[in-house]
Amino acid sequence: MKGQVSTEYLVILAVVLVVALVVVYLVGGFSGLGAGSLETQSKSYWGSTSPFAVTTVRVAGTNMELQMANNDLEQLILTDISINGASVYTGTSTFTSGESKVINATIAADCGNAGVPYTYNNVVITYTKGGISGIKQSGNKPLVGKCS
Repeated sequence: MKGQVSTEYLVILAVVLVVALVVVYLVGGFSGLGAGSLETQSKSYWGSTSPFAVTTVRVAGTNMELQMANNDLEQLILTDISINGASVYTGTSTFTSGESKVINATIAADCGNAGVPYTYNNVVITYTKGGISGIKQSGNKPLVGKCS
């Protein structure tokens, strides 16, 4: 009889601890884990977008380097990249199907010291395909990373 009571007590205690850990996680007690997760999600998302994929982003000061790839079957001409409505790149860079290039952009605000996290929302890539210009590709997730 005493062994059964002890076992029941330990089971109830284990259930309470699991519920407490879930609550702490949901409230944000492990927020350090969330930042790395956002960066991983951002890289995964942007690396697989179409027609333009952003495979690598490096930001130092106000300089941004974007490794971009054309995932379309046709030639595309990159004409503009904007972040939060502000243009960071304007030009005409031609990408053949499957081609990857580094695009140099200039952001408005200094990124900060190396290792400082950044988040750039509302990324819009404007391009020309065939005879149609001004086509926009909007990102559903922000560009997230750490300053170089």
